[in-house]
Parts: sequence; structure tokens; C-alpha cells
Amino acid sequence: MKQNLRAAQRPRFAKAAIKRQRRLILSIVVALALLIAGGWGIFWHVQQQEQQTLSPYSIRGCVIDQEDGIVNFQDLAKQKVKFVYLNATTGATYFDDSFNTNYDRLRATNLKVGVVHNFSFERSAVKQLQYISRKVKSNTGQLPVVIRVSYYGEDTAEKVDWKKQGPILADLVRRLANYYGQPVVIKTTPEIRQRLYPKYVKQSRFWLEAEKVQKADRHVEFVEYDDQRTLKTDRREIELPVSYFNGGRSVTIQIFDHRFQ
Repeated sequence: MKQNLRAAQRPRFAKAAIKRQRRLILSIVVALALLIAGGWGIFWHVQQQEQQTLSPYSIRGCVIDQEDGIVNFQDLAKQKVKFVYLNATTGATYFDDSFNTNYDRLRATNLKVGVVHNFSFERSAVKQLQYISRKVKSNTGQLPVVIRVSYYGEDTAEKVDWKKQGPILADLVRRLANYYGQPVVIKTTPEIRQRLYPKYVKQSRFWLEAEKVQKADRHVEFVEYDDQRTLKTDRREIELPVSYFNGGRSVTIQIFDHRFQ
């Protein structure tokens, strides 16, 4: 009774202010709920689109280098990782310190292994092949040999002369394929790929480092996206950009498709 009496005795302007305050609070709560629901809906839609676009890429793997430390490859296999590429050489002067150890450890697993050479804008194809063969030797694994092409240091998009570098890269691709008897895949961005294909590189497939999920391309053997997946190994988490194998898209790919079975 006393509460009802107090409510009745409140000035009208006070009652109106309380109602406005309640309506404001309710509006804020509803807006937050809609924002959360909308955000979740957008996230779910993006995830569904990504999964649909990635459906042709059913086999996934990653690239490991010395910065990742000691990786438990058995743990990666439990997380549906099927292949591992090891960073091996850069130009004609740098060799990844963890390559030999990781290669030996991978041989004890069921994971398929490949090697990555980082292309140098300062070295000839002959010099780079000589360095690769001396350091990597015959340990190139079962998968295509990969040449990663990216801008670094002072070699920016504005400074690289592709009229000069394109033929050098094409020469290195040819020499590597002949020396090891394995196909060569070029790992690079869509922008650099446009510079290379088909003017300088016609036969080799590509491993695209893209910012967004894209539709499958018959000239693309692997795809990698910027969003880094967290993989657990030896009770620690490491962030690795997950790559996907575009199996069954061409004769070249079908030759290697059995390697993942």
C-alpha cells in the first residue's frame, strides 16, 4: 500500500522521466541483442560461404620453418593435416636450420612432405639451383617442389623488374624440374601471379596466398589464406596459415593425387 501511495504521490514529470528511462534501457537492450544476433548471423554466413568455397579443397596442410620451433607432427596429423612443406633455402645464401631435423622426423610419420625454396631477385637461376642441390640434396619429399616468390627488403613491387626476373624464374623452374624430376609449383600472391602467368610461367601450377577465399582455379594446385589457424602440438598452440590442396583439377594434379591417399 505504501509503495502504491508513493507512486501515486510522485510528480507527473517524474513518472514520465522514469518511463522514458525504462524505454531507453529497453531500447538499448533490444539494440544490443539485435547487434549480437546480427553479428553472429554474419559470422555464420561467412563461415558457411567459406566452407562451401573450400569444399573442393578437401586436403589441408601447412608450411613449417625454424621460427615454429620443434613441432609434434603426430599432433598435426590428428588435426587432419595431411601434408607439411618445409622451408629449406633462400636464394643462394640461406638455409633453414631446422630443415634436416624436421625432414628426418617427418619420415617417421604418414604425413606427405615437400620443400620450399624462396626465390631471390639478386641471384641467377644457376646459382640458386646449385645452392638448393648442395643443401637439400635428394630430400625433396614426395610432393612438387615449391618456389616461393614474394617481395622483401628493398625489392618492392615498384622496384622489381619483371622483364628481367620473369625469365630468371622461368629458367629456375625448368632447371629444378629437370634436376629433381618433379613438378614445380610457384607459391605467391594473386598480384605477382598476374605478372608471371602466362607471360613467363605457362606450365607450372600455382600456390596462391590470398586474403579472401576464392573459387577453385584449374591452374592453382594449393591455396592459402591470411586467417591463421591455431594448431595444438605438445600442449602448446602455434599459429600456422593452413593451405589446401586442389586435388583432381587437372592431369598434373591427378598424377600426385594418389600421394595423399
